[in-house]
Amino acid sequence: MKKTNYYILAVTLLLSAGCKKYLEQVPDQRTQLNTVEKVAELLTTAYPQADYATFTEAASDNAADKGTGGTLSEEINTNPFFFRDVLERAQGSPSFYWNSCYSAIAAANQALDAISKADNPADYNAQKGEALVARAYNHFMLVTLFSKVYDATTASQDPGIPYVTTPEKVVNGKYERKTVAYVYEQIEKDLLEGMPLIDNTSYKVPKYHF
Repeated sequence: MKKTNYYILAVTLLLSAGCKKYLEQVPDQRTQLNTVEKVAELLTTAYPQADYATFTEAASDNAADKGTGGTLSEEINTNPFFFRDVLERAQGSPSFYWNSCYSAIAAANQALDAISKADNPADYNAQKGEALVARAYNHFMLVTLFSKVYDATTASQDPGIPYVTTPEKVVNGKYERKTVAYVYEQIEKDLLEGMPLIDNTSYKVPKYHF
């Protein structure tokens, strides 16, 4: 009887240990941003994975009349040329670039949030610098392409774009659209804080990084 009890106790302890180890695992196997290397890898996505040349070139003086016949006209090129709304959402469209920039901003903000919670934030200085400069760059591109050109006499009234500085917590969150002047102030703030922290030696591949 005693042997049976010991056996049951041993099996119970074994199962409990195994169960505890299993329950400690994150259910969706998400990556925890708890090392400098992981934050650095996240920041490779803090750059827009989209091009703006398709819609900006078509709307500029680089586009020319090609005459009649023998040409292929696509709406993604034609609509910007005539300053019409671009309904396309694929690569090369304004919508695709807009979403890509905000996705990159979200990555930068997630990195900055992880750094602020790290036990040794000073070890992440180079990554913090890259995140801040990347965030500034993405907002600069958005305000340049989707707002009025900066004019000191009107910038404090001209509608800008949302300057997002916090990690995404909800799907399709609502963000305040402040002025062009405000956006440029935040860009300057991020650049002044971030640029002194940039360290080229922190990159495994220095190209394609700030």
